[in-house]
Amino acid sequence: MVIGVSGPVDIDLLECDFGNAPIPSTNAFPLVSHFINGLIKRGHHVVVYTNSGELTEPTVIRSKQVTLCICPTKPQPGRRFFKFEREQLEAIIRQNPSDVIYAYWTYEYAWAAIESGIPTVVSVHDNAFKILLNQPDMFRLVRYLMNVVVLHKAQWLVANSAYTFRNLSASSKKKAVVINNFFSPHLGQLIPEGTPKENYITSVVNGFTKRKGIPKALHAFARLREKFPELEYHLLGVDMEPGGAAQQYAQQHNLQEGVRFLGPASQAELMQHMAKAKVLLHPSVEESFGMAVLESMLAHTPVVGGKRSGFVPYLLNHGDAGVLCDVTSAAAMATAVEKLLLDRELSGQVAKKANAFAKANFSEEVVINKHLDIFKSILNIGNTYPPMLAKEKAEGYLFNT
Repeated sequence: MVIGVSGPVDIDLLECDFGNAPIPSTNAFPLVSHFINGLIKRGHHVVVYTNSGELTEPTVIRSKQVTLCICPTKPQPGRRFFKFEREQLEAIIRQNPSDVIYAYWTYEYAWAAIESGIPTVVSVHDNAFKILLNQPDMFRLVRYLMNVVVLHKAQWLVANSAYTFRNLSASSKKKAVVINNFFSPHLGQLIPEGTPKENYITSVVNGFTKRKGIPKALHAFARLREKFPELEYHLLGVDMEPGGAAQQYAQQHNLQEGVRFLGPASQAELMQHMAKAKVLLHPSVEESFGMAVLESMLAHTPVVGGKRSGFVPYLLNHGDAGVLCDVTSAAAMATAVEKLLLDRELSGQVAKKANAFAKANFSEEVVINKHLDIFKSILNIGNTYPPMLAKEKAEGYLFNT
């Protein structure tokens, strides 16, 4: 089976050899790369459809099992509803077809794949309407409208969590199943055996927005510093770099003391940093899944997350695999983190339960095999059930809540 994957791909994480071919920087999301690697390990050829702001012309780069199809992008795509990007992607898909396409997110990558005419399964990874409510600007309005178009056009949907599924419309639910995000086995290899904890807590967040919750988290840490004057708070991700939006906010509100603004990092750096942290504070008020939470669970670092933050309560097994609190309250977050800092036995127990829960429920083997079942049923390969049509089977994919 030749499987297409349309989405933001971290090419550096792909387990294949492109020789000396120059590889442009792309919009990158590690989970997509891990999914591709999982398909490669199972013997499938993968055609990757992605884009880069460094190109002026489309380019195709080939290895033994992977064909990279990379299209150019232009500045300010939201003003054009990503029309240029969609047209470029659709053209390169038609020129380099696959048997079936798995498209990430309900935006330009999925829209282009659907328009190519190749059977496309769309992976729903967020709630565009809730994001718009939390970030009411023109770009998010455009993304929401694109999401509406894609959900209408798509024949097959995969929601990345039960929470995402529940937020779909009734018509979209009829053509959707739930398959959770997963972790790649190699993540555990990124953490040195017996990594000692250092005197800091951390947050891994992309975007300084109300939805991501960093402003409240900075206020929470200021409260913690009053009781733990040597404790540090390390911020990683987009907008968390020195001079970035998070630091500017901290300066304006006199919240810089003890905070290190580290910015984006490689996945290896993130995993090692999380493994050394005493607590991962995840202040996001809404998450369709929460990959940083899952990665922290694998890194044996206890998590404080929102008790009403989308899928986070389910990911933390309703508080058995983490500490849940009201992340709209700086005081509540500070109290939850303090609880783990003061009680080492509790912290160790939470981290142990979280690691076991993550491995039992979000392994690559289970998740990728579910995707392959769907692809085979769409292409009528083998004696598989049609999961998009069989209600009882679809419900079987739901996270056990």
